[in-house]
Amino acid sequence: MRKYWLVPVLVATLAAVWAWTASATDGPGTLTLIEVGLPKNDRPLGDFTFDRPPVSGDQFVVKNALFETGRRVGRVEVLHTFITGFGPTFSRKATVLFVAQLFVPGGTILAEGYGQVVADGPAKLTFPIVGGTGRYADVRGSINVRTLSENKTRLDLALLP
Repeated sequence: MRKYWLVPVLVATLAAVWAWTASATDGPGTLTLIEVGLPKNDRPLGDFTFDRPPVSGDQFVVKNALFETGRRVGRVEVLHTFITGFGPTFSRKATVLFVAQLFVPGGTILAEGYGQVVADGPAKLTFPIVGGTGRYADVRGSINVRTLSENKTRLDLALLP
């Protein structure tokens, strides 16, 4: 007796696995979020306490709220590590390694990369998306960061499966 009943079970199993893996990258190919700074949110690490311009090796973290179309949808936590500082007069650009984890409905998205920033200047940076969890477990892509105001930043995510 042949086991033909295995064929529909195998097909159903493969379809379920395909649907489950596809759902991780379903949804928008792009996602636009507004990051809003929370009061007293910058937390220095080590001996850096914001009492001087940052130098190489200084670090701090921030935790901000994320909004989509006016509704709060999550948070972002960002570690800033200064590779080069601004110098004593904030006269030049600093190079910073950013590690950002976005906590959004359905999972998290991790972006990491280097960027050059100027003191008190608008940020226009692009970072690779290097991983995620939940529905974003296999997502890659990029995130464009644009300063809107002193405490608001626009995050445009281009998500690739």
